[in-house]
Amino acid sequence: MKTTLRYVIGICICLTVATGCRKAESFEKPVKPVQVQEVQNYSPSGASANGERYSANILPASQNELAFKFGGYVSEIHQIKGADKRLRPVQEGDTIAKGTVLARLRSDDFAAKVKQAESQVAEAQSTIETNRAQLTEAESALKQAERDLERATKLLEAKSLTKPEYEGAKTKVEMAQARVETVRSQAKVIQAKISGAQALLGEAKLAEKDAALIAPMDCYILKRLIEPGGLAAPGRPVFVVADKASVKATFGLPDLSLKNVGIGEALTFTTEAIPGMEFKGWVSRISPAADPKSRVFDVEATIPRPPNQLRLGMIASLSLPSSNSAAPVTVIPINAIVRPKQNPESYAVNVVTDQGGKQFAKQRLVKLGEAYGNMIAVTEGVSLGERVVVSGAAMIVDGEQVKVIPSTEK
Repeated sequence: MKTTLRYVIGICICLTVATGCRKAESFEKPVKPVQVQEVQNYSPSGASANGERYSANILPASQNELAFKFGGYVSEIHQIKGADKRLRPVQEGDTIAKGTVLARLRSDDFAAKVKQAESQVAEAQSTIETNRAQLTEAESALKQAERDLERATKLLEAKSLTKPEYEGAKTKVEMAQARVETVRSQAKVIQAKISGAQALLGEAKLAEKDAALIAPMDCYILKRLIEPGGLAAPGRPVFVVADKASVKATFGLPDLSLKNVGIGEALTFTTEAIPGMEFKGWVSRISPAADPKSRVFDVEATIPRPPNQLRLGMIASLSLPSSNSAAPVTVIPINAIVRPKQNPESYAVNVVTDQGGKQFAKQRLVKLGEAYGNMIAVTEGVSLGERVVVSGAAMIVDGEQVKVIPSTEK
């Protein structure tokens, strides 16, 4: 019986020892998995090797609104062949050559006004001929009356003529003078009528000429605001056209980048809509003041003789020299920063090092600089190329063994 009891106690002791061994093994601290990232350099300007890139809008270099000086009904609009080879009126996007008659007004009304004005001029000119004859007659009568008065004066002095006869000769001269003045005044009135009639005739002929709306340059049609048979009001735009000789590219620059451009400077533009093609231009205008909201300065560049592929409204790109010449700075991810327990007011990172084939995380104090997105500059504490923990950094104890696992980010 005692032997059996000793045997049971022995088994229990063995089981207890074995269980304790297994518990000791189960409490062994596991190696923590972490993700790391190397310390790297960053350019504060964010510029590429070719400089800072900007986007520009392609706009018409000059835009004109064409209108008829005098109103009237539209009789015709310039026709061109459409995609179906049939003639159609010009429309938005069409290219028009300089001197093309874009539209005409009904000519009957203008022709009638011209004839009416010509009739008024002819009538006034016939009246002036009659007036000239009357003036010649009046001036001749005045000369005769003056000769008669001179003879009457001599007879009166010789007492061969009575006083009443002398007064009668004097009155004839005064009446002849009044007649001459009257005819001359009528001539001035008639001449004014002729001038007015000629002005009306010139205006009527100008209106007849302006009934044809002519393209002032090689241009694109941006808008057509009339239809055949419609009434065009005087001075109201019926076409909006853009100069085909050049286009302009407009973009905004911050104040620090203004020093990199100047009037007349050559620029090169590209656009994703036309890959592999470059467009040469030059700076033609720089705004003297920044936009109050965006705080950027508008810059305008002229692109002469643009190809047909470069259309108004496209977005172009250009590169300018970097406005920031600062040297690259050392940066690390923001999520690598931790607060050390010994000094909660400071900042630290966990740097992973290899020791005897194992990897350990050593906490190191750092001094931070400016933030750049999800990265932050480090001015002291780490070196370029060192690995810092970016995932699980807050759960690591200084000097703890870790296992580096690949990052899941692409």
